[in-house]
Amino acid sequence: MDVDIFQDIRIRKLIKRQGGKAVTVYALLLCIIYKDGYYMRWDEELPFIISEQTGFEEAYIREAVKCCISLGLFNEELYASEGILTSKGIQERYKIIRKSMKRVVYMDEYLLIPSEEKAKTSEEKGKTSEDLPKTSEEKGKTSEDWPIKEKESKEKKKKRVKKDAADAAALLEARKESFYNSLIPFVARYGREMVREFFEYWTEPNKSKTRMRFELERTWDLARRLVTWASREKDFRHRNNGTDNLRGNSESRAQDAASIVASLAAEE
Repeated sequence: MDVDIFQDIRIRKLIKRQGGKAVTVYALLLCIIYKDGYYMRWDEELPFIISEQTGFEEAYIREAVKCCISLGLFNEELYASEGILTSKGIQERYKIIRKSMKRVVYMDEYLLIPSEEKAKTSEEKGKTSEDLPKTSEEKGKTSEDWPIKEKESKEKKKKRVKKDAADAAALLEARKESFYNSLIPFVARYGREMVREFFEYWTEPNKSKTRMRFELERTWDLARRLVTWASREKDFRHRNNGTDNLRGNSESRAQDAASIVASLAAEE
């Protein structure tokens, strides 16, 4: 948050229209957004979750969010078309934080600010390669020397892409290990096999290999997810109790795990 947030005319209007409690709702939404990146997808469960954390009525939370959108604290067009809560200010602050932390994080969805690859100054857009200033080395080169420089540039780009991919993979593996360690305290309660199945399901990476399944969730409470997983596993085991005697225990467990995964996938 900016230190002068309460001088922002939009915040002052929000307080005037919805009361001081609306700032708490807005701040909590910012916390959820910045926890995973620079945007979040709104769904019907969020008013209940925010209500639990603030003690405010769900109807009031919905009205406060609508007011935030109408005042421009969140982009109205993205919310209307995609159900996405974000803003230009949020993305600019996230970009600054990302650079200061030196993290490899891609901003390629729902952008309201120019992407880094496409960002050019107004002067560069109107100039040709001949208009651009030359370095001292370039001034002494002929046109025959340019293919060599172009080849070197491509090689550097390839190396940079490989390095970025390696950095992203290393960060993903580190987060995966952190998630694994967070499950260790629950092994005694739920058993090694169930926790392993839970871990393997929720750490499946996306196509770009930048995030795991649990990181793509809008909200995440590890203890509650484990309770739900264990409850569904118990339910499936109870249903299949009559057939467990007809097949091996490992086969039964594999089928139960597949049923739980299918149920979770259907909900998503």
